Amino acid sequence: MNSAQKHIDCTNDNLMWRKLKAGDEHALAALFRQFYGAMFDYGIKLTQREELVKDAIQEVFAYIWQNRKSLSQANSVIAYLLVSLRRNLLTTLEKQKRMDKASKEMHQEYPNTAFPIEDLMIMNEENAAKKEKLKTALPQIPARLYEALYLKTYSGLSYNEIAEVMKITPGVARNYISEAFQRLRQIVDV
Repeated sequence: MNSAQKHIDCTNDNLMWRKLKAGDEHALAALFRQFYGAMFDYGIKLTQREELVKDAIQEVFAYIWQNRKSLSQANSVIAYLLVSLRRNLLTTLEKQKRMDKASKEMHQEYPNTAFPIEDLMIMNEENAAKKEKLKTALPQIPARLYEALYLKTYSGLSYNEIAEVMKITPGVARNYISEAFQRLRQIVDV
């Protein structure tokens, strides 16, 4: 590329930057498309974590868009973007490093003896006993309540979906589930 083409490109970048600052979404998209590859390549040099780099690029452009009115005119748009990307990546990596260090220190302070195997076994036995009580209690509630509860807890349906399946209103579905939980609590005493 000769110097005349560089000057035209630089002028075009500056024009897009001014349009972006004025609120032109197309200018933002054009700058994103134009510089994404260069930003990605640069980000990979700083960290080999592709997803982190992609997220950082998105964050840079989101920040630029949100703060477009207060941005100064960039002498070099690509330089501005690369500096912003670098700052974002380094900040993110530093935060992760601090979190990893804190997690490591916590594991050293509270070793695996925090929950001895006996405690875990007791908790597992208590959970198994509760599950068994629940199994015996479920047939004791009315079939319609059981059906609504099943659709909510095991199938993950919304109240509207339960209402559609059971041919009732969403309010009735909500009442059925509430009533089912109340009856189970009384039977199981959980």
